[in-house]
Amino acid sequence: MDDVELVEQVRRRWEQGVPPKVIARALGVRPSVVAPLVRRIAAEAAASRGLGRVLGCWVNCGWSVGLGLEGHPEWAELDAPAGEAEGFAQVLVAREGRRGRATLRGYLADVHCLGVKNARDPETMDAGRIPTAVRRYYAAFDRPAVEIPIELGRELIRGAAAYARGLGFEPADAFDGDAAAFLGEWDGPGRIEFGRDGQPFYLNGPYDNSAAVIRTLERSVGAGNFHFSVAAGPM
Repeated sequence: MDDVELVEQVRRRWEQGVPPKVIARALGVRPSVVAPLVRRIAAEAAASRGLGRVLGCWVNCGWSVGLGLEGHPEWAELDAPAGEAEGFAQVLVAREGRRGRATLRGYLADVHCLGVKNARDPETMDAGRIPTAVRRYYAAFDRPAVEIPIELGRELIRGAAAYARGLGFEPADAFDGDAAAFLGEWDGPGRIEFGRDGQPFYLNGPYDNSAAVIRTLERSVGAGNFHFSVAAGPM
């Protein structure tokens, strides 16, 4: 594989949200070879998309339940578990635009099993409207959103995508190269232990094929190495 082909292979996988160490393993090269390529590709992508500085990042209460945060105890202190959103992280990121404008993107991840479930299209507005947009985005929750560092928001979404991919689940189609890049460069795997208390935990949704999800988990981690809760209905 020549240098040009290597760069293109790295670029294609990076745009899919694959962590650098996983890219290196897939391509049979050292992580030290891939890391500078990823940094260059990310910088080029940011420049081409005109990403501005981060104005704020938010997540719902309850995002940390069941996650391993030993490497970042200060992150755990940011949460106030609420109960109704355990296992899900709804992250909103705002970046600076031109002339007092801002661009916002939202993400929804199942941090216990399935990874990124949705990524919203970017929304541009006056920067002064950001507080109103945040309240609207989290209106379905009983408690206000928590403001967090972008590093945490990035790891919750990109890390959840990588975790789920390792279990056999791809992120939602909306989580494309642009949506992933908006979060910023991620060198993962990070310090969050995804799953619930160290194991995948599947809670079925209204549009899931629960039987297929469970079969996938049986293949990837083996029966008895995951937990699930499925509402009554056909399997």
